[in-house]
Amino acid sequence: MEKDLAQHIQDMANRLSVEKCVQLAFEFPVKNSVNVPENWTRVRKAGREWFLSFKKRRHLSIRTPEATSMARATAFNRHTVSEFFFFFNNISTVMDKYKFRAQDIYNVDESGLTTVQSPKQIVTEMGKKQVGSITSGERGELVTIVCTINAIGNTVPSTIHLPSGAIQGQLPHQGTSSICWVFN
Repeated sequence: MEKDLAQHIQDMANRLSVEKCVQLAFEFPVKNSVNVPENWTRVRKAGREWFLSFKKRRHLSIRTPEATSMARATAFNRHTVSEFFFFFNNISTVMDKYKFRAQDIYNVDESGLTTVQSPKQIVTEMGKKQVGSITSGERGELVTIVCTINAIGNTVPSTIHLPSGAIQGQLPHQGTSSICWVFN
């Protein structure tokens, strides 16, 4: 029965928190008419000690998933990937046509930092490298930083995009000459 429970937790594809696992560990034997310890019945969940030994026996671990917005998770599809490789395969044609030099090739990267989203820890199989959790893009304040560098190492001043509610008087003034502050 424990093997079935462990398999069910793994089949849930990293969606169960520790709290849900210990509740499930109580419900599973009860539904199958198996006796459980009295303290489990009182609190309607398995004990912490049982869970820690179960986790060890079944090679499970507790991990904090990486937050992934719904937009990013759904954007990775066959059409988007094929468009990327179409562009990638034609890059040599463009390079030959326009004769770009290293100082003409720039990489621009933006990164968004949110003030709220932090997924809860979940139970997953031990050794799993990537653990993700879909989170809402609607919560928290978003601060975006944009950095630019060319192929020989020259940079363009970074920009930090702050929400409209940010207080301009609280920004640092010293040591930020290479940063442009933008208020939405």
